[in-house]
Amino acid sequence: MVTLMDSICNTIGIDRVDMHGRMVLIEEQHGSDANFLVNALISNALKKDYGICFVLFHNTFSHYHNVSMRSGHNLMTLKEKGKVTLVEPMKELMNNINGIYMDTDTIDVSNRIFFDLNMKVSDNSKDNRLNGMTVVDNMFKLLRDSYNEVANQNKTVLIIIEDISHLSDLGLTLKDSMYYVRYIRSLMESYPMTQLCVTVHTYQNDVQSCTPNFICNNLKYMADLVLIAEPLMTGHSNDASGKITVCWNVDSVRSEYHWTEKMTYLYKLLGWHVKIFALGATTFVT
Repeated sequence: MVTLMDSICNTIGIDRVDMHGRMVLIEEQHGSDANFLVNALISNALKKDYGICFVLFHNTFSHYHNVSMRSGHNLMTLKEKGKVTLVEPMKELMNNINGIYMDTDTIDVSNRIFFDLNMKVSDNSKDNRLNGMTVVDNMFKLLRDSYNEVANQNKTVLIIIEDISHLSDLGLTLKDSMYYVRYIRSLMESYPMTQLCVTVHTYQNDVQSCTPNFICNNLKYMADLVLIAEPLMTGHSNDASGKITVCWNVDSVRSEYHWTEKMTYLYKLLGWHVKIFALGATTFVT
């Protein structure tokens, strides 16, 4: 039986292409919703027996669990079985903030991502730079530990970095953010059976000075597949919620499946469901 997620996977092509060692970038432009694209990658990975390492900056694990249940996947159970691991940096940040008012002798700092943010940083730009790099190092170490945990029980692993644009909210520079991505790419080079998905929320009204936009533009040069969700130029419509653009940056893949450099579709969000259809089509493709 073909499910809704199967149809989305087929539309963007990930059900046919060998995704080992591939990087997928999902750009969610402000005013659009790209969650269904992330959920399609999750569904495709689980169907192909991948383990999944979540790094969630925006949505909660419960959000993805609830959505996956509708596709027949229980992420809570898979987590208990070692099929899924989880890193939630924003929750860790809250623990750090709470820890400021607690006795540090009672706090386990061995796995703290943002422990160094509790320390006073001088006005010296070099000190600030070192602090930012320490945070990046700590984040990557926790991700690596989480990855190793799931990789020990699964031959192939999908890493999902959900909304990396939140790194700028933590005061990290563009350079710090790109170091974080490079660390992850180095991990993938050591373990070629890994697939990486990075999502970024961008703001088209502030293209020239918005850090998430710079991060996204840099990632587009690194990604094998770029998926862009954007709002309709004409505003609200009863027939469509937005537009998605599918860009495969691998010439051999496009040649094999006779895909153009850019493929554009409209999508309609219907509660917990989504429909995708071709431009100008009067009926849904999915």
